[in-house]
Amino acid sequence: MPLFWGWGFMRNAIASLACVVLLGCASASGTMLSENTAIISAEGSGPADRDRVVHDVLAEAGRLTAASGYRYFVVLTADDLTHTVTVRLPGRVLHNQPSRTNEGYGTYSGRAYATGGSSYALPDRVEERIRPAMDIIIRMYRPGEIEPQMEGVWDATAALGPVTLP
Repeated sequence: MPLFWGWGFMRNAIASLACVVLLGCASASGTMLSENTAIISAEGSGPADRDRVVHDVLAEAGRLTAASGYRYFVVLTADDLTHTVTVRLPGRVLHNQPSRTNEGYGTYSGRAYATGGSSYALPDRVEERIRPAMDIIIRMYRPGEIEPQMEGVWDATAALGPVTLP
């Protein structure tokens, strides 16, 4: 087996694993409402994603602020949109095949499979899952338009790093 085939396989396996890991994470998206105002939304897939939702929404706010040519942003509103999702999980089906006691060992009278029998379906399960979600509306400012040391003012470059609440 050539070495490059092994590395390519490993690279694809690692990329696939990364995709699976990212599916469980929160994702954020932003939409400009005006020239200097935007709404950012994020939703997680489970209760453990709550901190990730907050981090992603602030990181997206920083990215959108920098991409729009601004340096600072202020969170005008923050709405907790956490909701409960009801998921129906189908019940397991149990099959009961008739016994073959009247047939000799290894002879199934020419049938490949036993015929007849019955099946029983366990009842469906209904689960409620919590999905954390958040919307924030931000206003963006250029240097000189706002005092960066004021409470609640976020630096877009700092928002892209580790999040510490002001």
